[in-house]
Amino acid sequence: MPKCIPGFYLEPERDNFARSQRFATVKGIRMEVEEGADKPKMVRTERPADLMATAKGYATRATTNAKNHPAFNEKTTDDLPAWDALDRHVLRFYGYFQEAVTESNLENYRVRRVIVYYYLEDDTMHVSEPRMDNSGCPSGSLIRRHRIPSGEGSGYIKPEDILVGVDLVLYGKTIRITDCDAFTRGYAKDHNYSLADAQDVPQDNFCAIQERAKALEAVKPRTYEKIYREMMMGGGHINTNMQQFMENDRKVCRFYAVMDDTLTAQYERRPCTIFSFLADDTIEIREQYPLNCGRDNFPIFFKRGALEKAPGATVRGPMSPDQRGDVWKVEDLYVGLQAKFLSNTFLVYDADPYTRQYYKEVLGIELNPRIDVKLPEAEIPRPATPPYTGYGSWDDSMASVLNLIPKVPRRDFHKLMYNDRKSMRFTAMFNNAREEDVNRRFVVTLNLWDDTMAIHEPPQRNSGILSGSFLEKAVHLNQKTGRLFAPEDLLPGNIVQVLNHEFRMLDMDQATRTLLDSGGTAVPSANLTSVLEKVRENMRQQYPLVRDVFRRFDKDRNGVITLEEMKEALQKFAFHVTEDEVTCISVILIPVKMVKSLTTNSATQFWSKTTTTLSTCRSRHQWMTVTRSAHCRRLFSVARPRRFVVRHRRCQALSTSTTACK
Repeated sequence: MPKCIPGFYLEPERDNFARSQRFATVKGIRMEVEEGADKPKMVRTERPADLMATAKGYATRATTNAKNHPAFNEKTTDDLPAWDALDRHVLRFYGYFQEAVTESNLENYRVRRVIVYYYLEDDTMHVSEPRMDNSGCPSGSLIRRHRIPSGEGSGYIKPEDILVGVDLVLYGKTIRITDCDAFTRGYAKDHNYSLADAQDVPQDNFCAIQERAKALEAVKPRTYEKIYREMMMGGGHINTNMQQFMENDRKVCRFYAVMDDTLTAQYERRPCTIFSFLADDTIEIREQYPLNCGRDNFPIFFKRGALEKAPGATVRGPMSPDQRGDVWKVEDLYVGLQAKFLSNTFLVYDADPYTRQYYKEVLGIELNPRIDVKLPEAEIPRPATPPYTGYGSWDDSMASVLNLIPKVPRRDFHKLMYNDRKSMRFTAMFNNAREEDVNRRFVVTLNLWDDTMAIHEPPQRNSGILSGSFLEKAVHLNQKTGRLFAPEDLLPGNIVQVLNHEFRMLDMDQATRTLLDSGGTAVPSANLTSVLEKVRENMRQQYPLVRDVFRRFDKDRNGVITLEEMKEALQKFAFHVTEDEVTCISVILIPVKMVKSLTTNSATQFWSKTTTTLSTCRSRHQWMTVTRSAHCRRLFSVARPRRFVVRHRRCQALSTSTTACK
């Protein structure tokens, strides 16, 4: 087809048919760039000095180039895209423009206030006009958001072009900038240009008339005498409803009330808000639904209208005459009122500040203070936890009780960290045991990191009972308390029950006692010095020598006084010491059965060392100090032959006699 035909043209010939790449790297940042468009706007921001040193994320980690070039870390600024650095940064300016009014004899022009928004991320602007009552001008968005070209015809408007006191021309309209917000002034100060102080906005005739109308009042208030004289002089009858509407339009008094709903199965106090419209003496009641109350979202309890004071509602048809009786007005409502609205009893307990001010200034009534109508929170009954069946762990069983869909129980990592490998060991015996089980003893081990417990029965000669593991290591329930075992449940003197077996706790080892004392657990403690003084005084009253006292304490004649023998002896000789003081004494008199790791050779070496130390003493005071030291008292806590016990008893007796003589 020839090229001379009108409307016919050929596409330009192309030599390169490659597809253009839309992804590019601009100053080290990967972004999408449209074909033929300008490069994205970049902003230089301050860079923290210790960013590369403290950054842990991959995006801000120092690259190989930064490590090889030390000057890279000396940078104080970074180049970031504007959509990232200036996101939601908006400059706001206040201004006005004049518009001619041609069809009014009251004014020649109108001053219209506007707000100019400038978005720094993409250099776009939009202009909006705030609403003005009864102005007759459309408010809202005047210019939609986009990049506005400058008045000179080259480029677009920049933040430096919008200054306070300067006329800004936008599409033929001249807007006078009068003020800006604090953020805009801070931005101008950071970019080394200043903004002038705020300027006044001129007032037009329309605004002046509105201001005068608000301040003007009638020369004489409208009274019944004035109305009567106007009627006698032939004046027209005043429209009372219209006059009330003109004076009290959009004036509403708000009261807060509660309604006791006794018709429901469960007693309920429903909060409501009562609105009294002063323009036409109508009432509206709205319910204030609390969260998760289960009621439909229909808050209107009584639609706005005249509410009669009659106890019941009167049904009228469309042809019934409007014979409205006495209705509720704002003068009838007050704080503390208890009245029936639509056969429901309401109690007004508060009013808003505007209502209180209206009653005080217009009606001359001071409303009562707020009444507290809040009901005490009812305790929600919680179903009893079903008994532990023994299948699975305790946490797994409780997960099916607490949640409809069982979840994997979360482990207490704080307990695992601070109580790792910490165990407590206690000795126990059967409570109310049979005759053949009286001498059976058990070792109760409680692991603090997972609340597991195990019971072991040590072997005894000629007992006829198979010793070993009595209860396997697991999470068990204390049937006395209904909870898992805690260290407080296993203190000496307590009675616990596990798997229908009752145990009476007797004692604990030294490691457990140290752990409880250092951990701040509520363990009974006593002053060791005062306890020993009390025991020594009671011993002197019973026997002159300590040797005789200890021989009476040792029932089984094995040369060692156990904790049980110590307790029984204190009760038999009527020593007035408490249970806590007996426990404190047991720290020194540890049973020989609990420490059997010390052999006879070790005991021999220990006694020879003590004897050598005593032989070096030159005076009675030094000898007494050594015998009463912790080194000598340690003999009570080890397994040793009988001869060492006797020799130690003699030392203790001599020490006591010397102290008495002194």
